[in-house]
Amino acid sequence: MGQKGDIRVPNLRLLVNPDGTYDLILEYSSGDVEFAEEFSVKKSLQKNSKRLLNAIRSCAEKGKIRNVKILVSGALVATVAFSSFMSAFAASDRYTMGYLYTGTDHQQVEYVENTGEALDVVSPSYFDIREDGSLKLNHLSSYFIKTMHDKGLKVVPFLSNHWNRQAGIRALENRESLAQQIAQYVEEYNLDGINVDIENVTHNERESYTDFIRLLREKIPAEKEVSVAVAANPKNWQVGWHGSYDYAALGKYADHLMIMAYDEHYEGGEPGPVSSYEFVESSIQYALQHVSSDQVVLGIPLYGRVWSMDNESVVGKGVSSKVIQEILKDCPSTIVYDPETRSVKAEFTVPASGTDYVVGVNTVLQPGKYQVWFEDSQSYEAKLGLVEKYDLKGAGAWSLGQEDPSIWENYPDWVNGEEESTPSLPENPQTPPSGENFVHTVKKGDTLWKLAQQYLGDGSRYPEIMEMNALSGTTLYPGMQLKIPGKTQTPSTPEATYRSHTVKKGDTLWKIAKTYFGDGNRYPEIVKLNNLSGNTIHPGQVLKIPN
Repeated sequence: MGQKGDIRVPNLRLLVNPDGTYDLILEYSSGDVEFAEEFSVKKSLQKNSKRLLNAIRSCAEKGKIRNVKILVSGALVATVAFSSFMSAFAASDRYTMGYLYTGTDHQQVEYVENTGEALDVVSPSYFDIREDGSLKLNHLSSYFIKTMHDKGLKVVPFLSNHWNRQAGIRALENRESLAQQIAQYVEEYNLDGINVDIENVTHNERESYTDFIRLLREKIPAEKEVSVAVAANPKNWQVGWHGSYDYAALGKYADHLMIMAYDEHYEGGEPGPVSSYEFVESSIQYALQHVSSDQVVLGIPLYGRVWSMDNESVVGKGVSSKVIQEILKDCPSTIVYDPETRSVKAEFTVPASGTDYVVGVNTVLQPGKYQVWFEDSQSYEAKLGLVEKYDLKGAGAWSLGQEDPSIWENYPDWVNGEEESTPSLPENPQTPPSGENFVHTVKKGDTLWKLAQQYLGDGSRYPEIMEMNALSGTTLYPGMQLKIPGKTQTPSTPEATYRSHTVKKGDTLWKIAKTYFGDGNRYPEIVKLNNLSGNTIHPGQVLKIPN
């Protein structure tokens, strides 16, 4: 198998066949026997190694691959057609990217490492636009670019005017030269494309903005990314800066549009969620009126916003999730998950003496009462679930280094619509009998919603657990002891006649509800009828459909 012509990469190689095709050889040590025995491609490869998947794709670019052969300690354990092998990844291989705005190149490497293998693409701030519209080149780190490529990640830097309207307008006036410069730097530094983030120009620049993207697409090789960060537009605004984005026209040239589905409430505005569920979903629905779902990437915030309750000294300043966690750990606070917006609101008091908490660019919170809106694992799971519901291309995040790193453990599952592993029950695996309470020891990954779904059969009943335990918020900690109310007996209902639907590749609950009911938003009826614990369905699964 080491004959001349083999192309080697870590853990795999290509073996040349007499007809000029290849067999892809995946070699595992005895420690990888679990994969070989279960042959769970999605769980054992895709979830745990995007790097390996990228390497497989690189091999596929060398020529036609006929079969995949799995070897463990030198012994052949399986042979699979390459098309079948890759199809196992298809439903759970959505595009994931993260912006990098702050930090040195070494710090940014650390930010990326914190994500595990949750990302495909990173987008550092390498290209700025000056007041006169000319290109300002930030430090393009060859070290960072090579490190990312070695990890199997693509580097697609973003171009920004940083909300400077005059700079943006002049840049679009000078778009031919600007596009040429960017294309040259993409080639010179071995970059993987460009993400355009020109904001706060107006509807008057609508056509020139589209033409700029056209020029970039013409000048940058087709295999490299050209994408656009666009304003979320849930209300169909056509003037002002929202009007600068012609979604349909941009979609003709861009690989995808990254919807900035955040800052629903913003600095200087009224308190409220940075990114409510309705705001996000309406923004997606608007986009899908103009481009296909595989051209839409959902952008989510890794930060929150804080408002003073005593005065107007702080009005919607941005604050990283890391700082929020520090504040809520150190200061008297109440934390509430808002089920309507699927966001988290906390009120806290900064004492007269203690830690200086910095929000915004360099604002130190003075003693007093504050309100902060942010995201937690439950809210991220809800909003990223829209990627699966609408079969979007994937998700992007602004910006790395601000988040609570624990989100990355489940992030790929949220984006890909995978069910998380059901938390194991306490030592006695019985669900509590009706009318009897039960004690659950919180484990890592538990949420109130999951516990209510597990024990009560309905995640929306989590307020009952909060009330029984006198919880002021939804935050749980490993080791916490929670009393669980016994299930309430529900009267039996007459047996009904239901239709059956066999799930096909590409099906989602929303699509099935749309097909049978004419309204995709009725998918919870299918979830309830089939006792599903999440929105994930699989080809071949048989679902009951209410008449």
